[in-house]
Amino acid sequence: MMTALVAMLSSCLQFRVAEKKQERQFHNLGIEVELGSLMGLDREIHYTLSGRDSSKPMAVFVHGSPGSSSNFLSFAKDSSLLEKYQVLLIDRPGFGYSGFGNSEPSLQRQALIINDFLKNFHANKIVLIGHSLGGPIICRMAMDTSAVYHGLLIVAGSIDPDLEPKEPWRKPLNYKIFRWILPRSFRVSNQEILPAKKELQEMEGLWPLIEIPSCVIQGGKDKLVPPANADYAEEMLINVEKLKIVRLPEANHFIPFSQPELMVAELLEFF
Repeated sequence: MMTALVAMLSSCLQFRVAEKKQERQFHNLGIEVELGSLMGLDREIHYTLSGRDSSKPMAVFVHGSPGSSSNFLSFAKDSSLLEKYQVLLIDRPGFGYSGFGNSEPSLQRQALIINDFLKNFHANKIVLIGHSLGGPIICRMAMDTSAVYHGLLIVAGSIDPDLEPKEPWRKPLNYKIFRWILPRSFRVSNQEILPAKKELQEMEGLWPLIEIPSCVIQGGKDKLVPPANADYAEEMLINVEKLKIVRLPEANHFIPFSQPELMVAELLEFF
């Protein structure tokens, strides 16, 4: 009974939309879409690309934890965004259809994988969008390859190591005896959040490497990522040529779902 319950829960909490269903949705809207998987270093990364036109900038969306590229499907269908951008959604390693359940705990290595994966695409400019744990990942991507990217949109990004919550229950849940209880998406999430504080500490001296235009959006009622993360971004992004901090006093953590129009408006301001 317990095994069946865990299997059912895992199936319901995969946070991903099947390719066939995605294709139907885009087809019904008259939007051309490409779905597939390509290599980034030694990992296969699944993606959804709409508005493929290499003469346009590319908006690359990196989801949080847990989650998948499906979190951002509305942006890949947004007509105003597609007028200006190609929109690329990716499943981070271990999520969606990128080796689902096979975690990559290191945020630094995830950044290296995604940086390498993006070499498969052509765009005259690239803007990175990261929500929640996707926030520090896109920052690390820019730190490692600063010349490649042209903008950062950090949405409710968990970037301050001192603000990482103390959650003593996470380590026991990663013990083999308990791991099987967790749905695979939550298992992967737990395995990458456990070392996140240490990895954020290792990034502290690298923030001056980011010089590209950046926008930080943070909700004042975010219970998952403390609002002071926006203050940290303002303090650390000292060499950014154009920095904008958008504080939303009444917003929670889920800004991509509650205020997608705001994110689109900020993206349209980059170029």
